[in-house]
Amino acid sequence: MIAGWENMSSSQRQEAFLAKWASGEGIEFAGDEARASYQYRAGLIMDAVKLKKKPDRVPVVPLVTFAPIGLYGYSAKQAMYDPHILGKVCLDYTRDYDVDATSIPPMVMHGPALEVLGYHLYKWPGHGIKDEQGYQFVEKEYMKAEDYDHFIADPTDYWFRVWFPRTHSSLEPLAQMPPLYGTMELPMAAPWLCTLGAPPIQEAYKALLEAGRISFEWIQALGPYMGQILSSGYPMYAGSATKAPFDVLGDSFRGTTQLMMDLYRRPQKVLDAVDRLVPLMISLGVGGAVANNNPLVFIPLHKGADGFMSDEQFTKFYWPSLKKVIIGLAENGCMPCCFVEGGYNQRLEHLAEVPVGECAFIFDRTDMARAREILGGKSCIGGGFPVSLIMTGNAQQVEAETKKLLEAAAGDGGYILSIGCAMDEAREHTLKAFIQAGKKYGKY
Repeated sequence: MIAGWENMSSSQRQEAFLAKWASGEGIEFAGDEARASYQYRAGLIMDAVKLKKKPDRVPVVPLVTFAPIGLYGYSAKQAMYDPHILGKVCLDYTRDYDVDATSIPPMVMHGPALEVLGYHLYKWPGHGIKDEQGYQFVEKEYMKAEDYDHFIADPTDYWFRVWFPRTHSSLEPLAQMPPLYGTMELPMAAPWLCTLGAPPIQEAYKALLEAGRISFEWIQALGPYMGQILSSGYPMYAGSATKAPFDVLGDSFRGTTQLMMDLYRRPQKVLDAVDRLVPLMISLGVGGAVANNNPLVFIPLHKGADGFMSDEQFTKFYWPSLKKVIIGLAENGCMPCCFVEGGYNQRLEHLAEVPVGECAFIFDRTDMARAREILGGKSCIGGGFPVSLIMTGNAQQVEAETKKLLEAAAGDGGYILSIGCAMDEAREHTLKAFIQAGKKYGKY
């Protein structure tokens, strides 16, 4: 616990948590130079998100998923099935490309654990798609319209006894379990325990335990590589992740088509469901940030983009619950970093409602000059560089576009240079040109 925490404002808590993270507390550095490098890089990010005027330079933080894997000659499948390949690639990429903050290797996930669970929500390399492809989400109506009341009343019970069985074939027997609450008294515990003894349910729990064992071995193998990244002087660009409540409901439960019809057929159920998710999403983000001693909480925004819903719908269904999550994270000293997918040119005035200096927005296809105009001095902004140019342009074109972007968006601080998406693919010469141009022209 940070001294005086209880008496601090949200902004003060963020500053204290960011300073603790940027100091490198708890990291065993390779030497004094590595410690200084870590503190410098983390300090650039801290200065950006807290809107410091004219820091040393703009931090350069390209968001990547599978891109480094291909850059070093491996397939996405190899990375998902061999933690040593994944760990070594992440370490080599971080050092060779000299980014200011790097990716989190566990974001790629471990294929064998997914196989044990019979995971349905994604196709992943070598399992439904080609070995070289990044994973693909499989959207379906995993939650039925008649399930809203159960979900709203008790999302944890619904998650475990309804959603798990529908999204993991090995966990289908969990649908036969009665609620946990019967265990509160001795006379009522026996029926619940007897259910646990049923062979199908025993097998479901064995699958969970086996997936847990495999995943524990996987993270143990990855750990030393992650430790080397930190000890070499490179911070991670996020300590945890969470989601906008509307996206949780639409992505993983109702599905896009069904949820959009719900906005007309059962709007109050949608509002009640997203509000029910708010404290859960805050807790999810805070828990990971505290565990990893990193206050940056990554929030990918999926369904709020221009053209996906009207501004009236965004104002009613999407933004209020997301705003509550952002404020809740800030109140716990975390720095929400919203990855704003698609275009938010019609939403910028809404984003300006967030308390000053308490959230960062990394944009995809938003007009960055206008983002600077609306949000400059209020929230850190970032991104805006087209990934297409990394894949189709040359080094000179990338350098020129980077310079142009910095002139439009960097202002006098509060900007992070990044790509407009999390890259599954990249090319060495253009990605390095982007990073080098960011350091060359991103000075005040």
